[in-house]
Amino acid sequence: MIEHSLSALYDIAHGAGLSIVIPGWMAYKAEQQPAKFAQFAERVFGCNEGDEQERAQAGIAALKGWFAKIDSPVTLEAGGIPAGDIPAIAENATMLAQKWGLTEYSNDVIASILKRCC
Repeated sequence: MIEHSLSALYDIAHGAGLSIVIPGWMAYKAEQQPAKFAQFAERVFGCNEGDEQERAQAGIAALKGWFAKIDSPVTLEAGGIPAGDIPAIAENATMLAQKWGLTEYSNDVIASILKRCC
């Protein structure tokens, strides 16, 4: 839903918006579920060193690196989106989260995820 707000507010393709948002969202979720993201890192990118949190972060970094390798933006700035717009983006995404029944995603949580996308 965060990417939907990017596409709605800016002239950015859905895939490009996803490559910006997914690593930030993954970093947020990895704090709560490190085992799941460590498993992703191991199975997709072969990241086997360190504890669960370290493997999770290595996998997120590898995914971000892959997005960059295929010339997809990996930060808000690279997508032409000013970091100063995070409050407006978060407000829009919060409305979508409420409509979709995603109660975990408050304005503060969404803003926190977006800050990880800088």
